[in-house]
Amino acid sequence: MSAFIEKTIKPVLIVGGGGTVLAGVNAFLPRFAVENVQKLEWVPEYTIFVQHWGIMVCLMGVFMVAAAFVESWRVPILLYSLIEKAFMVFLVLTNLGQTFSSGFYVPAVMDVLITAWSLVYFASLRRNPAT
Repeated sequence: MSAFIEKTIKPVLIVGGGGTVLAGVNAFLPRFAVENVQKLEWVPEYTIFVQHWGIMVCLMGVFMVAAAFVESWRVPILLYSLIEKAFMVFLVLTNLGQTFSSGFYVPAVMDVLITAWSLVYFASLRRNPAT
């Protein structure tokens, strides 16, 4: 398991973080993102919420990419990422029958993969606590 983690940690953090950074479009182009990415009707009253969410998720991605190169950041960043991404998957799954969830399917698939990989990462730390 440790060999798998060692081989995959940088690519997972860089690619997964890069995909997560894409949520930043919500921060900078909120109307475009809501209508074209999330496939939702634009509600101007939600602008601040959408932008705040977008920058928070974008920064999560930036920190994931940084953690690929700064080993001491990995545990806290991956723990936060695991919780955030698992919760996003939970939200999409519990709202599968709703039309508003369809714009979140692709990010949810990525989040499932990162969540599963993160669980393997933390399991490998338990087996090799010195890592």
